[in-house]
Amino acid sequence: MCLKTSEPKTVRQPNSDSSTSLSSQLLKSVSEGKTKMVDSTHSKHVRETKYDTLLFLLPILMVKFTPILPVYMTGIARMLSAHLILTVHYLLCDKDNYKNKLTQKQLKREKDDYLVGIVLHMYAQILLQLIFPGMFFTDNSMIAKCAVWTFWTHVGVVEPLYYFAHRWLHIPEHMKAMHGFHHLSIHTLPSTSLVQNFQEHFVYIATFGPAFLLPFFLGGAQHWAVIGAYLVLFDIINAFGHMNIRLRHPIFTNKWSPMRYLFYTPEFHLGHHAYFRANYGLFMPLWDFMLGTHREYIKPDPKLLPADQQDFVFIGHNGGLGHVLSCPEFSVYNVYEKYRRTFLPLQAEFMLMHAVNCVCRLFVKSYTVSRYCIGGSKIGRIACVLKTPVDYIYPSRYAAVNKEIVDLIKNNNAKYGTRYFGLGNLNKMKQLNDGGKTIVDMVKADPELQGKNIRIWTGDTMTTASVYNQIAEIPNLKSIFFIGANGKIGQTVCELLAKNRPDMKITVFSSWENMQHPNITYTTDLTELLKHQVCVAGKIVPG
Repeated sequence: MCLKTSEPKTVRQPNSDSSTSLSSQLLKSVSEGKTKMVDSTHSKHVRETKYDTLLFLLPILMVKFTPILPVYMTGIARMLSAHLILTVHYLLCDKDNYKNKLTQKQLKREKDDYLVGIVLHMYAQILLQLIFPGMFFTDNSMIAKCAVWTFWTHVGVVEPLYYFAHRWLHIPEHMKAMHGFHHLSIHTLPSTSLVQNFQEHFVYIATFGPAFLLPFFLGGAQHWAVIGAYLVLFDIINAFGHMNIRLRHPIFTNKWSPMRYLFYTPEFHLGHHAYFRANYGLFMPLWDFMLGTHREYIKPDPKLLPADQQDFVFIGHNGGLGHVLSCPEFSVYNVYEKYRRTFLPLQAEFMLMHAVNCVCRLFVKSYTVSRYCIGGSKIGRIACVLKTPVDYIYPSRYAAVNKEIVDLIKNNNAKYGTRYFGLGNLNKMKQLNDGGKTIVDMVKADPELQGKNIRIWTGDTMTTASVYNQIAEIPNLKSIFFIGANGKIGQTVCELLAKNRPDMKITVFSSWENMQHPNITYTTDLTELLKHQVCVAGKIVPG
């Protein structure tokens, strides 16, 4: 437990030198037997999720005994609000923050558990409706009174009760058994607020229960709509506290401001996740100030490169409904997943997505996705033309696709000065624009882009550059044996080597002699590769 201190303390994240020093001290203590390393009981947690839909639907069986509509309205409203907050948080906070990347392990763990509490609360509501039906189905005229009672019960009972319950959960035995699961997430998402150990959910049901029970027993009334609104609002405020953002305004930081003590900020709760034994309060830091456990935490400035810097743009497009389902805008928990299929035929998915896309095109012509940093100084951005697979199926639409690609290039060059553009996915399709050549010609012919030194590359361009540089950088290399050199990539690599490395001899395994150069020879005898220092295999040779 935290001891009361006489003066407030500001805690900042340690710099890299101090972190290294602490790690060295810890390793030294372990090696000397002074410190015992204890395995986490939660780090290998894996939950079976295949029955989740069934568990969500099971309360329907209680329809003959109690109204289930309030149960599902509350549960679904909470799930939708959780998804909406995740989407808004990604769009406004995380999309451009290339330094705030979460591991696949954390996202998988949180995805499996973040809705468990909501479903569990649905079962608790069913039970309470059976025991105390009057607590949920008071006359609608009492809703305002119930809301007032619920608010003051939360402030006067739930807040202090949670503070002490939270400190109890940080006792080592309880931390190891329950609460440590939540604290596996150091870098949090809004929905991290819902991720708890299964047994811990029952601790919180008991902690937050007075907000529903006391208005009924002491005030004489309670209503399911008030309970549902309280839970949704509770989730939203709780998610706010787990947003990994800086929010520093005098209304929250000035010691004379009442809001400093009555309502928390994300940094208040991030301080708890960073240092564990501080900032135990729920939404009101007041109890931490009163009991000496408040610690000022300042989230470090990520020092991102300027928001208007954009050195590279990779141009993509929509890949159908399954593509949208795996995008972070839909759910950040799906970003590491493969293309997701629904029960619909693939053609139906494409047509559905195309209809949605047509509506979106009434408002925007392109969409920017996340940005990333290259080498600590260059910023890349993914931007998508609003085209779906349907547009790449019909040749009659190819001209429009190419025009929108060039329009996107013009807009980004005018707005950010971007000169380097890559064509992704079907945007470099041979039938569409001859692997990007048509786009290059359109850019050269466009009056707005003339003299702008625009560069276009495709995935083939990057592969060619990579293969060429790996070969060219091998010291004292005098000859190579090339399998698959007649393809687009292989031919370009050979031409670059012949031009820039006149001392290098290239033997191509092929009967088709499509390159004429004194340094390039052809053979159909595969055993000749044994005469060379390096063999480049551009394709698999049968047999």
